[in-house]
This record gives sequence, structure tokens and C-alpha cells, in this order.
Amino acid sequence: MPDQMSFAKDILPLFTAVDIEHMAGQEIPLDDYSYMSNPDNATAVLDSVANGSMPPTWGGGGGAWPEEKVQLFAKWIEDGYQP
Repeated sequence: MPDQMSFAKDILPLFTAVDIEHMAGQEIPLDDYSYMSNPDNATAVLDSVANGSMPPTWGGGGGAWPEEKVQLFAKWIEDGYQP
């Protein structure tokens, strides 16, 4: 059985330090599990990374996240926001 996805292991590393710092200035703490595990917040972040409006870099490239990263984030949400 594969390891269960977690925020710390699988989701937080998707965001760069620049992403986290930039979005914290907009009161969106990408590195805060309590914030990110709220369904409304998680869905808003997922929508934003999928359409490219956030975060600014995803590793330097900007724009929408690659589909595999979007799907990873979506699966974490679907699986119940594990810490």
C-alpha cells in the first residue's frame, strides 16, 4: 500500500520560499497547515495554481502549475487534507 499523502511531505514542497513569502503578504499562508486544510482555502489555492494566478513562480517559471502538480494537490484535498 502506498504511503498516504501529507501536507508536509507532498504539498508544502510544491511551493517555493518566494511563493510562500509573496502570498503571506496577501494573507494567504501557504506554509500553514491549519489554513491550507480549510476546504474553502484549499480549493481557492487549488483553483489559483491551476489557472496560473498564483503563486508567482512554481520554481521560477510562473504561470499555471503543470498538470501533475495540480493533480497531486487535488488528490491531497480529496484524500482528506492529511497533515
